[in-house]
Amino acid sequence: MPKNEPRYLKIYHDLQQQIANGQLQPDEQLPTELQLAKTYAVSRITSKRALTELESHGLIYRQQGSGSFVQRLPQTQTAQQLLLVLPFPTDAGLGDYASGVSQAATARGYQTVTMDTENFNQLSLRDLQTQYAGIIYLTQNLYADAERLYQLKLAHLPIVLLDKQFPELGLPVVAADNFTGGQLATEHLIQLQHTQILFYAQAESVLPSSVYDRYFGYLTALHAAKLTPPAPLAQLAALNQFTPEQWVRYLKDHAITSIVVENDLTAIKLMNALRDTDPALFQRLSIVGFDNIQAASLTYPALTTVAQDFQGMGAKAVDRLLQPTTTDMLIKLPVTLIPRDSTKPMVPYSKED
Repeated sequence: MPKNEPRYLKIYHDLQQQIANGQLQPDEQLPTELQLAKTYAVSRITSKRALTELESHGLIYRQQGSGSFVQRLPQTQTAQQLLLVLPFPTDAGLGDYASGVSQAATARGYQTVTMDTENFNQLSLRDLQTQYAGIIYLTQNLYADAERLYQLKLAHLPIVLLDKQFPELGLPVVAADNFTGGQLATEHLIQLQHTQILFYAQAESVLPSSVYDRYFGYLTALHAAKLTPPAPLAQLAALNQFTPEQWVRYLKDHAITSIVVENDLTAIKLMNALRDTDPALFQRLSIVGFDNIQAASLTYPALTTVAQDFQGMGAKAVDRLLQPTTTDMLIKLPVTLIPRDSTKPMVPYSKED
């Protein structure tokens, strides 16, 4: 529980999760106000507030002289469903979160509904509260979605974020260990004797938290090897405006022989443009991506990449969503470097270049 969260919300969230995951069944009686006050070491006024909030959100009903009971949802409602929100559900570049979510949800007796962000934003809070036991959310732009996510939090909807974190929201996140990923990618290039290693991400303003983590892993590896980045992060906006010809000139001017790229899709796009523009420069250039999407092994040359366990993240998100006693706000899964043909020993530039 966040430090500034009122005590009644701790009781509310615990009971809400127990209702959502079936520990408390429809029409089952809840502990009394006095019992809850003793269990949580709070006043009876606080425990009463928690029960009142549960009642106001339609999760329980109260009978005078008998106590509080779990509300039975109408037959048309499907609270045994988990909602997986993906910006582009059919985009293979996002990774296969859905399989991990579906398998873990099925094992717990839940069905999974996958929805894109546009359709998700059209649902009311009441729709979400009555139809879904929880939400697993992969945002394309966490800053743009922050207000919507905060509304979900205020409505006490169980929600877990994938990949990106925004600590101020106070929502649990399941992500890959992107910091270590940035280190592994950079250390691989250093072992191949590269010294001028560029970090590149396609971003117009604020980078996603996952890319920042990769960048700081990159910086950490450079620092350990007593190397410096050939370009500051602030220069990314300018790089994004480069034509392929300008990219070639920039790499030669700075004697850059390798690039750590934010993800596989961007890396493949850059490789294709540079190969078509200057095949000789491309032959000496080493590139590493992130994600290990299917296209990474099929492109030419096959892309060296840092693999994430997308299915594992999906499964962990379900576990975090349905385990009310878990307090971890950030769960990181390990990553693995997969060397392929896009990285090779450093070849220095000659005067003719």
